[in-house]
Amino acid sequence: MAGEKINRNSFVPPYFQLAQILEEKILAGELKPGDSLPSENDLGKEYNLSRMTVRKCLNVLAERGLISAHPGRGTFVSRPALDRAVFTIEEYRNEVSRRGWQPEARLMAVHVLKAAEGITEKLDLQPDERVLYFCRLLLADSAPLAIERKYMRFKKGTPILENELQYKAFSEVIAMHTEVLPVRSRMVLRPALAEEEDASLLQIPPGTPVFRLEQYLYANNETVAGWGFFIFRGDRFPLISEVRPLKEVE
Repeated sequence: MAGEKINRNSFVPPYFQLAQILEEKILAGELKPGDSLPSENDLGKEYNLSRMTVRKCLNVLAERGLISAHPGRGTFVSRPALDRAVFTIEEYRNEVSRRGWQPEARLMAVHVLKAAEGITEKLDLQPDERVLYFCRLLLADSAPLAIERKYMRFKKGTPILENELQYKAFSEVIAMHTEVLPVRSRMVLRPALAEEEDASLLQIPPGTPVFRLEQYLYANNETVAGWGFFIFRGDRFPLISEVRPLKEVE
């Protein structure tokens, strides 16, 4: 799979450059649906990247539906699905920027918790297992527009760096703190009413109608690697999902 090289002097992170390279090959038909991708180790050797960097690249492609992993078989190219809706923190930042606003993500909380009953069911955990929980407040021109609350399995001994959690996609956070590579995402959008704590953060009255976007991230063995949800202010931020090539969304 000889091709472009990673530009070490670029402001674009190496994992994103590799994602752009592989996406371009997929969209150009050089890599066709059903084709097998090289292993993480082989991609790392070819592009002189660490395995973790390659994994972050694969996270991006998996979230966009361009690849899928199959246990015991490998990672394969999928047919681009342009009729699907995707809402991620990257899309939020891009949409806010396109409207001429300044996007911001404030990390409101990071905790290692004993999983509550509802969380153990979502993540298929034992009652005594712990989870990493984080909450981000998403703003535009300093005005709060959304809250993100996410839960994932916690690997004891892994350092938690708050600056890593401020803007990283949920799949990246999981890949950094566990050995799991999320390969599939499912999101469910429902109307809801703002509860008191969320209403306070969003600066709206309790009971105000909001959008609740629930997210599940799955590993290649179909176990749930992470779960959480966004709460969006429906009066300020209509949810618009646009799937474009990565080179257009740097």
